[in-house]
Amino acid sequence: MKSEEYSWKMFRGNVMRTGISSSNLARRPSLQWVIELGPIVASPAVDNSILYAATITGRIFALQIYQRQIKWHSSIGSPMVSSPVVQEAGEQAWSLEIDGDIFSFPCIAKDIIIIGSMNKHLLAIDMSGNLKWAFETQGEIWSSPSFNGDQIFVGSDDGFLYCLNLDGKLQWRTKLNGKIRSSSPCLSDANMMIFIGTHNGTMCCLNQSDGSIRWDKHLTKPVLSSAALLKDRIYFASSDHKIYCFDCNTGSKIWEFETGDRIWSSPAITENDEILFFGSLDSHIYGVDIRTGNQIWKFPTMNIVDSSPCIAGHMLFVGGRDGLLYAFGSRENASYIR
Repeated sequence: MKSEEYSWKMFRGNVMRTGISSSNLARRPSLQWVIELGPIVASPAVDNSILYAATITGRIFALQIYQRQIKWHSSIGSPMVSSPVVQEAGEQAWSLEIDGDIFSFPCIAKDIIIIGSMNKHLLAIDMSGNLKWAFETQGEIWSSPSFNGDQIFVGSDDGFLYCLNLDGKLQWRTKLNGKIRSSSPCLSDANMMIFIGTHNGTMCCLNQSDGSIRWDKHLTKPVLSSAALLKDRIYFASSDHKIYCFDCNTGSKIWEFETGDRIWSSPAITENDEILFFGSLDSHIYGVDIRTGNQIWKFPTMNIVDSSPCIAGHMLFVGGRDGLLYAFGSRENASYIR
């Protein structure tokens, strides 16, 4: 079996931030177990049957998935909103203090860790914890960087989408319609496109080569989640309570699905089962058929869900503001899951 089925090492599952898992999962998964860790905003990460979860109470946990036990936990001392990225499992090897809060999620680009900061800089850190370079933008960086193998892409509150090389040199920048808040660049390998949303409610498609805009579509509310990409379709959420499916090439809407509140969670897709999973501020986790936009599954939690799902090892993991980490698998559903 492919190791990718058992790993989700970072936010969106990979450095191109596509939100796709090759792991098989029941189209209507059932709750396997739940554990109380503390309120969770960050997306969990999974590697080698260990799940890593960070809480806004400042703690990070390593959980043995199949034993359902905490392997270790550590208190950082300040709220953790950024999702962990797994390079080599283990205890703390180093720490680096940065002037500015961090809401951006790290990306590993070859041998460096790339992350944005509220001090308006994109930072590159080597695997020993040394700062290699810092690139300054004109706005806070909430967006999480992505990497196509050669170039780094990130959005800023200054409204620009930036493309840098591995030395931190600017290749191009493109002004978009509004701040790029927490939407991260989603990269297409096949046709070298970038998909990213803005705080003004626009979903944009750009060329990776030069940053030229191929199309942009305006919605009514901010796009604060990151897009998922599968074949020739992108899927993204908006603060207008809806999930959208657009054609990658034309930007035309294929379907939309509405929930009871805003959606800040970034959707994750099971490639083989063709189900899109995400959380909503209406306190539910949803499963939607990516072909039709029809609801397949819905699970109630006890508070808003703005954390993004993680899919690995034939399981779905979602953290909630209710302090619980939910683990779903393929056994029979209970009666309260619709």
